[in-house]
Amino acid sequence: MRRTFYRGAAVILVGLVFSMVADLRFLVSAREVQRNDTITMIIRSSPNAGFESRLDIEDSKIIQALRGAKKETIANSPYLTDIYIAVPQVQKTLFRLESSGNLWSEMDGERLVIPRDISDKLLKDARILRSRHYGKLIEWEEAKKLLPRKSFFSIKDLETGLEFRVQRRAGRDHADVQPVTKEDTKIMKQIYNGRWSWKRKAIVLSKDGKHYAASMNGMPHGGDGIPGNNFSGHFCVHFLNSSTHRSAKPDPAHQLMVQKAAGNLRSFFDSASPLLLVQSLIEASNQKDLEMIRMITEGIAREKYDLLIQELSSPLSIKTIKQCEMKINQEGDLFATINLGIGIQQKGRARQKTSLQFIFARQLPHTPWRLQTVYKKKPQHASKR
Repeated sequence: MRRTFYRGAAVILVGLVFSMVADLRFLVSAREVQRNDTITMIIRSSPNAGFESRLDIEDSKIIQALRGAKKETIANSPYLTDIYIAVPQVQKTLFRLESSGNLWSEMDGERLVIPRDISDKLLKDARILRSRHYGKLIEWEEAKKLLPRKSFFSIKDLETGLEFRVQRRAGRDHADVQPVTKEDTKIMKQIYNGRWSWKRKAIVLSKDGKHYAASMNGMPHGGDGIPGNNFSGHFCVHFLNSSTHRSAKPDPAHQLMVQKAAGNLRSFFDSASPLLLVQSLIEASNQKDLEMIRMITEGIAREKYDLLIQELSSPLSIKTIKQCEMKINQEGDLFATINLGIGIQQKGRARQKTSLQFIFARQLPHTPWRLQTVYKKKPQHASKR
């Protein structure tokens, strides 16, 4: 049973890796090769996102700097942004812009070390382009005033770029909305690959020329109100600090997707506690959001990352969080240890219990927590219920 489980997890892992690598081999199109002194900046919420924002930058100084840039080979993935740079004059695949301002080639595992003035310009242009790509982060208390009941607005899926019209019908703790027409319902179902789902998705909501960060699920439920739209019930749209029908606390998965829709995941994770980072990692795994998983785990050794992906590639649920211990060593660095018990349920098989230990560290009290390593304890099997 144990061998079968890990063989299945390994197959899933290999498939995910090959899919990610294939999708990262973006060939430069004709519109990207307009001039020898032109590069194209692209904003995507994830490497596979079909929705993107582009900016052509004509600057021979940048091209010259990139051609003469020093190359470094690095073992671990750097701290990446959602900024991609197409440089046809240098190579035929996209670079990713690091948080440091350098460029990284995923295919080659190479970093281009570029002058600070060049990286500062790229990061400045990216801030402007990102503000156009993502939605504004607003609290639910503000959102419900901007979007009163019976108001109409549009929803765009941040991954596919598909957009449809909805009407807010009700909702006290979040917005209960419905597609306006059967054509809108068709587009929404297409976003969910033809099957309704409770899976949360990052969306940008547009009304009166303004764009807001939000999250939606894709499952019709509850009361109906718009005849002829082929949608039986409503679905939920969440904003910052909105809550579900069943709990007064914000839903963690919805809140992650709201942050993603605002382009705010990096700063959100940089300010998060180790416990919140582990909880976010589990939610990202349930959502099958590999880019989010990667952001939370950046910096750990490749073999540890592969182990973690193997453990999280199957459906799972958190059983218990046993403890969160924090201690300070003699050098003054802060450390935190979290032991997490999880239950993995595969269809037709007994539930498997296992435990993961996460070690976090930060250099100073005001610096972000970073995952250092993860250890796996011996799995146990429980009877199928």
